[in-house]
Amino acid sequence: MRIRTRNLISATQAVDVAFKLHRCRDKQVRKTLRHFLVSDIKRMNKSQKQTKANAIILSFLSKMIKDNSSTVAREAVVTLLCLFKKNVWNDARTANVIADSCLMSNKKVYVPAIQFFLGKSKALNEMETSSDSESENEETKIKQLRLRHRVGIKTKGRQKRLDRSIKHVNKEKERKIKKRSELTNFHALNMLHDPQSFAEKLFRKLERCSDRFEIRILILDLISRLIGLNKLILLNFYPFIQRFLRPQQREVTHLLLFSAQASHDQVPPDVMEPLIRVIADNFITERASSEAIAVGLNSVREICARCPYAVTKDLLSDLIQYRSYRNKNVVAAARSIIRLYRQINPEMLPRKECGRLTESQLDVLKYDLPQDVAINFGQSTTSSSIPGAEIVVLASEKLNSKKKESCKMLDKNSDNSKECNNEAIDTRKSCSDDEDSGEKICINNESDESDSEWVDLSHSSEEEDEQNNEDIVMDECNNIEITTKKISMDPSVLKEKALEIATSRIFTQEEFEAMRKYQQTKQKRFVSYSSLRNKHKSDDAYFIVNSDDDEDGENITGVGIQNKDGSLGNLVSMSAITRLVKRPRQTKAERMENIEEGRVGREKYGFKVNRLNAHASTTNREKLKNKTFQMIKHKVRRKTKRSFQEKQVALREHLKKLVKRSR
Repeated sequence: MRIRTRNLISATQAVDVAFKLHRCRDKQVRKTLRHFLVSDIKRMNKSQKQTKANAIILSFLSKMIKDNSSTVAREAVVTLLCLFKKNVWNDARTANVIADSCLMSNKKVYVPAIQFFLGKSKALNEMETSSDSESENEETKIKQLRLRHRVGIKTKGRQKRLDRSIKHVNKEKERKIKKRSELTNFHALNMLHDPQSFAEKLFRKLERCSDRFEIRILILDLISRLIGLNKLILLNFYPFIQRFLRPQQREVTHLLLFSAQASHDQVPPDVMEPLIRVIADNFITERASSEAIAVGLNSVREICARCPYAVTKDLLSDLIQYRSYRNKNVVAAARSIIRLYRQINPEMLPRKECGRLTESQLDVLKYDLPQDVAINFGQSTTSSSIPGAEIVVLASEKLNSKKKESCKMLDKNSDNSKECNNEAIDTRKSCSDDEDSGEKICINNESDESDSEWVDLSHSSEEEDEQNNEDIVMDECNNIEITTKKISMDPSVLKEKALEIATSRIFTQEEFEAMRKYQQTKQKRFVSYSSLRNKHKSDDAYFIVNSDDDEDGENITGVGIQNKDGSLGNLVSMSAITRLVKRPRQTKAERMENIEEGRVGREKYGFKVNRLNAHASTTNREKLKNKTFQMIKHKVRRKTKRSFQEKQVALREHLKKLVKRSR
């Protein structure tokens, strides 16, 4: 290692020597060599990517994966995983070499690779963070906090603040590790060259696999993620997993999760319908428990959210009958299926369960717009324009209307001021002509009101003129009927303008965010009854959009099946399958188990020893409390039988000792 750090040998030679030493049976030596190789390759690529050396080392590691020694092959795989997670080798070639290691026959080789793609390798995360710079930074933070606590007065409040700060640093560390592992997994899965052939090879390996059940569960999880993420066609996967869908099966919730994860709208209905029928026959029956019925309904909902034609109309009508079941968890699961089909395909529901249409559903019915999910098998869901681009057109139209309003107001204000000035000049001329003729109309007592008006017009200040002008503007604004908050446009014209804007320029991130909110608002907002009555009149239909709705900071989410970005989620969470609205009643043993789990890592209540070293020796008085009564009964009896003189002597000695201690 010192020879390599002084650049006396190349990196390829160091890797060759290290893997020769990996054949020894010393675990600590292998661990040291692994950390050295990872840090050396990271240091080599720190300033600039060494493409040639990286390619040579990667080809060498791919050969070592196929080595006969399981220890050497496992060390090669773990080295690749560490380099990928540290973003040293995060390219497609490395990801495909790791994928090839998933097809090896030795379980010590392929299990870490599968766990890497699934993000379940705890040992790898610990090994990665043991020498990571971020973990070192967090350790230095904790050291600084402890050093800061040493300076100053020791109080309970300061100690509590120190404990809270250390706990917060550790939580941030765990959150970063979890987030980084999840992002890495998706990054690696998306870089596979041929996911279809990889999934087929994994499935053939699964059929011949004789390893324990936990390893087969890992392979099933990876296959289902590949199918759902890339929308692969692997028709034999669904009959294979149907055999295990029974309430008595071990890890049956994970198997239901994999079934939902592997479903998408490209799978034919004749493959998905038997899967739904098996779940309904085994879980959603009167002889099953309420928890099994709720889990079955939740699984059906998650499958139908990704594949709406997986269930027939008759079976769906039977499933939604559980909305009046006696258990709240079953009722909530049945209602979630009703809410799902209200959004994606209301025609499958009975008439009384359809509910009111939303604005997005009305647009689909009126203008044959594409939906997010295909209702029928083979139906295209592609869109000719960017969804929600109409809000950009409406915003620009609103801005133009405001500009036109301001121009009209300015023109009317100028016209009114000119008319007022002309009238004042005419009155002045008429009054001067009357004075010259000797009639003196303006001095009569009957013309006091006109005389006061004469004074107001001739000697008014600029502020009063501005106030009068403002009143005129307000009056004119009240007379003009312009809708400043609502904009109405023909939907065909709106669609053409949105397509023109989408093809002429690049949208900003703020505009994309406005489009997303606009689409989610349309999915959330119900249509008015007038729109429902006039839905057959396409010529007289208009979009009425409140432009102030998109300026709110509220995060309006879609109903049921959409993520924050508006797309369907490929991965299903376990909470979606096992979701229970009302927790079941726990037994005493379960409650005691939860209590014991809550006590782990918690400080004990009661008396605390107030000394610097909690493990130091105790005083005689503290020892006396822990002694049995048989040991102290003679002393207690002798103390109670003392005479008055003996008590005085004892008190005198006690006072003398206090005086000595006070000095």
